[in-house]
Amino acid sequence: MYRIALRWSLIKTLAERKSSVISGGGVSNFIPPICRLETAQSVQNSATASRTETIARREDVHIGKSKKSPLPKAHETQGTNKHLLLKVFLVQFVAFQLTLAAPSPIIKFPGDTNPRTDKEVALHYLNKFYACPKDRCNLMVLKDTLKKMQKFFALPETGEIDQKTVEIMKRPRCGVPDVANYNFFPRKPKWGKNGITYRILGYTPDLDEETVDDAFFRAFKVWSDVTPLKFTRIMDGEADIMINFGRNEHGDGYPFDGKDGLLAHAFAPGPGIGGDSHFDDDEQWTLGEGQVVKVKYGNAEGEFCKFPFLFMGKEYTSCTNQGRDDGFLWCSTTYNFDEDGKYGFCPHELLFTIGGNGDGAPCKFPFTFQGDKYDGCTTVGRDDGYRWCATTEDYDRDKSFGFCPETAMSTIGGNAEGSPCVFPFTFLGDTYDACTSSGRSDGKMWCATTKSYDDDRKWGFCPDQGYSLFLVAAHEFGHAMGLEHSQDPGAPTDKPLPPTQGPVTPMDLCSEDINFDAVAQIRGETFFFKDRFLFRSTNFRQKPNGPMLVATFWSELPEKIDAAYENPLEEKTVFFAGNEIWIYSASTLERGYPKRLSSIGLPADLQRVDAAFSFSKSKKTYIFAGDKFWRYNEGKKKMDPGFPKLIADSWSGLPDNLGAAFSLNGNGYSYFFREGYYLKMDDSSLKIVKVGDVKTDWLGC
Repeated sequence: MYRIALRWSLIKTLAERKSSVISGGGVSNFIPPICRLETAQSVQNSATASRTETIARREDVHIGKSKKSPLPKAHETQGTNKHLLLKVFLVQFVAFQLTLAAPSPIIKFPGDTNPRTDKEVALHYLNKFYACPKDRCNLMVLKDTLKKMQKFFALPETGEIDQKTVEIMKRPRCGVPDVANYNFFPRKPKWGKNGITYRILGYTPDLDEETVDDAFFRAFKVWSDVTPLKFTRIMDGEADIMINFGRNEHGDGYPFDGKDGLLAHAFAPGPGIGGDSHFDDDEQWTLGEGQVVKVKYGNAEGEFCKFPFLFMGKEYTSCTNQGRDDGFLWCSTTYNFDEDGKYGFCPHELLFTIGGNGDGAPCKFPFTFQGDKYDGCTTVGRDDGYRWCATTEDYDRDKSFGFCPETAMSTIGGNAEGSPCVFPFTFLGDTYDACTSSGRSDGKMWCATTKSYDDDRKWGFCPDQGYSLFLVAAHEFGHAMGLEHSQDPGAPTDKPLPPTQGPVTPMDLCSEDINFDAVAQIRGETFFFKDRFLFRSTNFRQKPNGPMLVATFWSELPEKIDAAYENPLEEKTVFFAGNEIWIYSASTLERGYPKRLSSIGLPADLQRVDAAFSFSKSKKTYIFAGDKFWRYNEGKKKMDPGFPKLIADSWSGLPDNLGAAFSLNGNGYSYFFREGYYLKMDDSSLKIVKVGDVKTDWLGC
């Protein structure tokens, strides 16, 4: 493993943006943008047959499709057999101007997350990054763990939850634990070669492809300049480091958490997913100084907005419609528009659409979809959250559509599904001409997406300065090389640099002796549990994916569970740990849980169970502990009479003290695990038909 401590000045030097972003050309006798609308429209009319250059390629990002929607998915557009996710350029930074409205009371915004107390923030943070288990993080353990965290961040080591400590905890960050030994197996992963390949599978709509490519190239150069490693980009096939953007659950078992918080993650060197780096597409990716907007049409086609810019003696920090009476947003591509006259139009659905089958034509409002009229872009008919519109007045008849660009005033979060800000808007009787923090206790800037928040209660957060893709990537690629966090200020893997949701070091299951704590089939996948980690598989003959943190899926569970199964009647997942039971609907813990084992009829003095599974033949749940078992009726919510019984009397050939058990849906067999072997039972005859090796038959060894 390389021990590297680059000075921050190196990163700042490599992070300098290209000078070509800003045009220096001058134009005499400039005609205000309003007078150039005809030019823009004529260019638009001739350009509708071509799509925008930025089509974000998204291979392997898992996005479902609504069964009700006739719309093709973004990754099913014509002209390619690859999975594509079609999105557009940048959201533009909204000017955070002060309003003249009187201070507003703090209110609860619909769709907003509930704020947590400082103690809740601390417990969540210390559990995730410092291995302080929620169920055993008592006052003494909490103080000791807090001191470790405070020492790592050079804070006063008080062991108290003070303001400075909580502020650090609330910052966006890398999810790899700071001082805990988070590796499932103790080893130091690294690449066994100096030539490392990488491939960019997808792009963010916040930056054009060339800018993204350059940011990743410079991030790899940070490491190649100081190590023997050489990084080479490939365009096809399997690379050592596969790079992609995704939202929420994006296919690797480590879902992102929306804007801010966890920004990206990378896996340590290893086969398969090892080395791969993922970036949260709910973040605002920039070059570190606000949004980057590439203009269309005007006289600076393809150049970038320059913020702030000067127009008629006034500075603008976002796209504006000033000087126009058609409502189109525009910007200058140099600082002084009054002198240089260079401008272009900011992305908007009335100028063009992206992808679909509408050949880039602008949206047509209103349009008809499934008999209803729509006056703006919508997500109806889709389950991936992307906004679309018809490019004719009747989608039901013409089936012509495109995806709406993320406009210069698009919002993030809230409940408006990315709809743009509308100015002015009314909030609690006052009128606002810009984003505001009124009504919020956290100081975050927001706007309404209709003319009246009071009437419609539609809102979203305004874009901010965003996160430097170069700096975050440089940090992440350090983890992809096998480096943990450095305590050397200025090193690329220094702790304050934002990224990750703690993917754990890939491991070779075949070279380790593993006795799983529980095995269960959940939502059609087989889950293997061991301590704080799990592995998941859809094909038992292949090596399962993992390890992944159990807390990523079920955050309230203790670090070690004893048994798990899925209740087929209610599609809920049941976990046993110690003398308690947890029941989840998806990832949400049911109200009132955990409860004692006695709540389902097990003996009050029973300290733990060994295994549990839902038996497809009898539609009952069987729970094992030591040499006994119980049968639970899920429909009646109680134990069947006459239990417990001895395992030896009812299950021929089945040993006592099982490790795990489950039924594999649809194949007529149940499986029982104990140490390194398993027993396969025919559900019809209740006879053991095979005793096999777990590694060979279940782990793909």
